[in-house]
Amino acid sequence: MIDVAKEIKRWEKLASDKTRWHHLWDDLARVMLPRRLGFAQTTIEGERRTEDIFDSTPMQAAQRLANAIGGIVRPQGLPEVKMKAEQDALNSMEEVKEWLADSEDRLKAAFNNPKARFRQASGEIDLDLVVFGTADLFVGESLSKNNLLFLSNHLKDVTLFFNEEGQPQGHYRKRNMPLRQLEERFGANKLSEKTREMLEKDQDKPIDILHIVIPRKKIKEKPLFAKDLPIGDYWIELDAKHLISEGGFHEFPFIIPRWDTSSGEDYGRSPGMIALPDADTLQAMGETILIAGQRAADPPLAVPNDGAFDAINTFPGGLAYYDVETATQVRGNPFFPIESGANLPISRDMQADTRQQIWAAFFRNILNLPIDGPQMTATEVIQRKEEFIREIGPVFGRLETDYTAP
Repeated sequence: MIDVAKEIKRWEKLASDKTRWHHLWDDLARVMLPRRLGFAQTTIEGERRTEDIFDSTPMQAAQRLANAIGGIVRPQGLPEVKMKAEQDALNSMEEVKEWLADSEDRLKAAFNNPKARFRQASGEIDLDLVVFGTADLFVGESLSKNNLLFLSNHLKDVTLFFNEEGQPQGHYRKRNMPLRQLEERFGANKLSEKTREMLEKDQDKPIDILHIVIPRKKIKEKPLFAKDLPIGDYWIELDAKHLISEGGFHEFPFIIPRWDTSSGEDYGRSPGMIALPDADTLQAMGETILIAGQRAADPPLAVPNDGAFDAINTFPGGLAYYDVETATQVRGNPFFPIESGANLPISRDMQADTRQQIWAAFFRNILNLPIDGPQMTATEVIQRKEEFIREIGPVFGRLETDYTAP
């Protein structure tokens, strides 16, 4: 049995420490993955989150690299499954070979089961890795125990702690769950008295739940019950500080891949962080070029007004008033467009350069063969492949350790 108040206090401290990442993650989400917004600001489900996007290049670049990762680490869309016995002598026996082959087929089928949601969850994980540098994947069984289940968790809801070797050791997740879901999962008798009263009035009312998965301090050698397994699984009502359920896992059920790590930091760094300055610049450029294009297509006009001057309106289609007696001194026609001096070709060149910088941060220059230019020889193709392996190999070595191997 855990000390509920103590664990809530520990979670609050860890969650407070994690907030230093939230503004950075929101900045990344704003220009590369708007659907993941909500770390440092409140979001509403279903709202549009692309109001500040004037150029979708950062989103396209992140999606392209995420797709490339999936294609490289999972060529068939599923993880590689290979089984063998610990004793090499057994692997040469025909009966063992047949059993292992059948087991491989069963496990592949379990991954491929649509209810397992492996393809959907792994796609979300790939994109979180590329943009935020850290992702959170649950690997376990469904509530019915009839199939595997893979779920990608939003980093804003998750708080982690790591052991001294840098491996994830504990997982806190705050959830806002309707009362009917809690009743279906745990039964009304497991809920606090106050929550049961709310359930009778409004079964769809959501309340805050804290799901804790941490290693147990005391481990039994041959546990018979879930509550005695090495990894503790606890569900707590936050407001009531009430323990709803206690269970357990044989192994830590979350995979926490990180793109790259820095000494002294638990959470990962990403290509998106390298591209962020250029991504912000590109949005500012996009807005400026749009305004310049509007001015060129629909320039503001100067029109006469007897006896009064007004401020010059430089927005597209704007009107600027001047004294009619000066019309002949200004030019023959009293109505004329105000030239803004826009130089769109230079602006477009600057925009194209910034886009190339973003694509380079997401490895497009080595992931794709060049489209323009002469046909490449076989030797050039081989050299390009070797360059690709040198450049991207260390990255995928880390992903193999933190992601696909677990």
